[in-house]
Amino acid sequence: MGSLFGRIKDNTKDMNRKETVQYIFTYYWYHMLGILAVLALLIFLVVHFAFPEEKPFFKCALVNQKIDSDRDVVLSEEFATFSGLDAKRIVFDSDYVISYKKTEEKQDAGNESGFDKFFFQWSNGELDAVILTKDFLKYCTSVGGEYCSADEFETKDLNLCEAGGTKAIDLTGTKLESELDGTEKEDLVLVFPATGTHKEMCQKYIDFLSEK
Repeated sequence: MGSLFGRIKDNTKDMNRKETVQYIFTYYWYHMLGILAVLALLIFLVVHFAFPEEKPFFKCALVNQKIDSDRDVVLSEEFATFSGLDAKRIVFDSDYVISYKKTEEKQDAGNESGFDKFFFQWSNGELDAVILTKDFLKYCTSVGGEYCSADEFETKDLNLCEAGGTKAIDLTGTKLESELDGTEKEDLVLVFPATGTHKEMCQKYIDFLSEK
């Protein structure tokens, strides 16, 4: 690097500023691009490791509901107000449109994306709660998905039901039911993946749902 700048200095010592700039961009532009690329990489690494993205305290997937980011934000803010937590660290995400029945046609790109996203996050421990139909819950358990039994939590006056061998919270008549509007609205339940890492937040959400 030192010899490069020395060579440029020697070759431009008799040039004015404009000529020097033109000379550098004519003969050393590829060196400049390399330097800028290295600087950009260093800045990215510093930002990425010094200021890592804050992970959610609680993430809930809404499967086969209307994709509505405004509604999702409202759900996050309502729970944040109840729990006293930062709404930015609570995530409700309805971007999970999934075709799973054998009788359905081959998934389009959107469905396939939602399918992969859901099962990747589920297996990776990124989902704390899932709102889905009993039918899809049966499908999930049939392919090896494990969920915590609702009996493991203090469910208070909430109604419980069972599907696919999993005890779940029946959302019929809860404050959440009126917020849901999707392709599958019948027999909606709330379950908690066994891979989830924020069980205390799951209990808080149950407390929120049971609050009159």
